[in-house]
Amino acid sequence: MIHRDHDCYFSASHAAKDSGIALALPVMNGIKTPLAHATFDKYTKLTEMGKGELDKSGIAELTFRGRS
Repeated sequence: MIHRDHDCYFSASHAAKDSGIALALPVMNGIKTPLAHATFDKYTKLTEMGKGELDKSGIAELTFRGRS
């Protein structure tokens, strides 16, 4: 992450899709999952920035200062 090496093994766009699917069941049952929601939000944002093809480690692009 520090060296911005985000060779894709599992893309951020797939992580966003799968996170959304995984959230459906707890949401339907009134279970709060704040960490899962935060994860979904970050992968969705990364995808919306046009960086969905990066590996899920590309989330560093949102967290390291000066990258997003």
